[in-house]
Amino acid sequence: MRNDIITDEFTRALRDYAYMLNRNYPRKSILKIVGDRYLLNTFQRIMLSRGVFPENDIRGRIRKTRRKIEGQELHIDAYNVLFTICNYLLGRMVFIACDQFVRDTGEVYGKPLGEPLFEKAVEMCMQFLGKSKPSSVDFILDSPVSHSAELAGRIRGLIESAGLEGDARIDKNPDALLIKQATGIIASSDSDILDNTEQPIVDLAHMILVDNFDLHLPDLGRLLA
Repeated sequence: MRNDIITDEFTRALRDYAYMLNRNYPRKSILKIVGDRYLLNTFQRIMLSRGVFPENDIRGRIRKTRRKIEGQELHIDAYNVLFTICNYLLGRMVFIACDQFVRDTGEVYGKPLGEPLFEKAVEMCMQFLGKSKPSSVDFILDSPVSHSAELAGRIRGLIESAGLEGDARIDKNPDALLIKQATGIIASSDSDILDNTEQPIVDLAHMILVDNFDLHLPDLGRLLA
């Protein structure tokens, strides 16, 4: 656990932020108020923004969450999952949010295809899926991201090599596509997708990281308990 981020001041800020969020104060306003009061740094503020949600949203997400994907039709928010893994490999802060989904404080910019750690994230993902044996996998990639079509083609080859059924495709708005998906399990940590899909959800990035590393991640839910 990063002692320079998970401080006593951060824990107090976390509790104040969650308290006000549950009383319908505007998220942006309370983030500034709480952040300024406790002199939070950029990473601590990102953790509050990405990791704390109203209790009703948390309960709804937990009800939909599944822990196993074997034999299931899996629809994957590809960059969401792969960038989370990549940020962990880059040593950036990764944590368990209050809805029990893993999130990070970093961003992967530029052209991911060909970057060694991004390639490693793809490899880890495919190895895990090969072992977990979903009935099919459907990777959705953002078409505006550079080289998405090329990456989709590569993933198709990896799907076949892993002995899986499935496809990889690009779309201008993967979020909307995944929200409208009427069958299977949705793999993403995007809050809009988690709240608006009617399908079961799974934290695929977390499952992959647990399969590869001895994780000791900060857990915001436990800090609030």
